[in-house]
Amino acid sequence: MSEQKLEVFNVLNFLNSGYELEYILSEGQFGTFSSAEECIGYLVDEGYLEGDVQVSTNIEITAEAISKKYVVSELKDILRENGLKVSGKKHELVERVLPVLKEARDARNLDVAVDKEKSYDNLELTDKAYEFLKENEWIDLYMFALVAFRFEDYETYVKGSDADNVETALNFCDEILSRALVANQFLVFLDALTAKAHVYAYDKDYNSFLDYDLQRFILGLNPISLDSQSYASYNVVDEANVVNLKNVVETLKVTDLKKRFDKIWVKSNIKHTTVPKKSCYKILQKAMAGADIEELNFDLKEKYFNKKFGI
Repeated sequence: MSEQKLEVFNVLNFLNSGYELEYILSEGQFGTFSSAEECIGYLVDEGYLEGDVQVSTNIEITAEAISKKYVVSELKDILRENGLKVSGKKHELVERVLPVLKEARDARNLDVAVDKEKSYDNLELTDKAYEFLKENEWIDLYMFALVAFRFEDYETYVKGSDADNVETALNFCDEILSRALVANQFLVFLDALTAKAHVYAYDKDYNSFLDYDLQRFILGLNPISLDSQSYASYNVVDEANVVNLKNVVETLKVTDLKKRFDKIWVKSNIKHTTVPKKSCYKILQKAMAGADIEELNFDLKEKYFNKKFGI
């Protein structure tokens, strides 16, 4: 149910933001819905959308159309459901299925139509849809900053919070940071730092965004704890983190990044250094200047990490 709620919100929110329905249908991921059409049909049936929905049932069903639409296993399922023989080559199955689907079409059973043509013209959000979006506006922040964490967990947290959306999200991140430290779950800790930075970005507090993204970079080079299994696929420098840092530094027109870096280094309270502070800053400069991140990670592991983590 939660996954469906998330998908409904996303489609309605895109529509409310001015995106064309055609774009949403072609680009969307529809979660619990088997198709875009099923999703839109649900929104119409539930009263979130209203307008013209036309279904063409005067469709010519041919053996060629059936062969293109169905694989052998699906053809056998249709035959089995109708008590017909399921053995034979595909063209034989198609010939056997053809009258079944024609009969279904004539009976207006649209679920088995070979090529049903639907037209969604002039669909608009209803009052119910606007109420749904307002009631669940916290989902927009979840999608922007917190997708690394289970939607159901965050939904439960929101229901128990009296704070506004941003404060609730920040508190959620802080709780994950605390639990990750206690449990030595360093990768979860990094995800929570990234999420907290993005919550600030959502709130257009780009100075705090920069501080937390810098901390994520620094701790990425100086892990609090890291077991060998996690290390096997660990990227010391995260490319998305570097892109975020570069963009926000340009946005804020930061002229003294070194001073900012020094402040966050102290705040990070690193007890066991893997990459020294001076080297860490030089690596940051290289990464933001466009160095190949894959090569950078390889060199860092060779120089600082492999021996320390027993590889």
